[in-house]
Amino acid sequence: MTEIPIEIDETLPETVKGFLRKGYTLENITLHEQGHWTHEGLFFENQKVIDLFSRSVARTAGGTWVLDIPPFTYPIEVEDVGFFVTHASVTGDAPSVTVTDGYTYPLDPSSIRYAGGGRLYCAIRDGDFEARFLRSVYHGLADHMREQDGRIVLAVGGEDVALSDMDDAPV
Repeated sequence: MTEIPIEIDETLPETVKGFLRKGYTLENITLHEQGHWTHEGLFFENQKVIDLFSRSVARTAGGTWVLDIPPFTYPIEVEDVGFFVTHASVTGDAPSVTVTDGYTYPLDPSSIRYAGGGRLYCAIRDGDFEARFLRSVYHGLADHMREQDGRIVLAVGGEDVALSDMDDAPV
């Protein structure tokens, strides 16, 4: 069980807020930074549950990450981002990414962001959210990366996106 949050997000459903105000705790469901789901520290093994959860990630207006499976909304812990890129198409005129929510989105090259340790992100849902490239997808893009002027660049839809300086080269 997790600790009661000091401040309760007023945009959570009334039933959840009432539960928390009474001093009850919620069981911890976590979406980890590598895209794995756990319940009270134990990995989910049922792929149908994992897929349902991945399709149901949302955020309240107050900023709390939740699983939204109508009529239920349940707060969750998200270590990094709520969505992960499972497939990327970077060639041609319409680059795109497929994400763990089950949808394919246009890939805006200007939204791609590299973070240390080989973490690659892009904007999805009209820029409202970021998705992290799963490690396997990130490594699959290596054929589209090259060194240019001391930087690592990724070719996306005919554009070059600078990922990092050679001193901070992607791993």
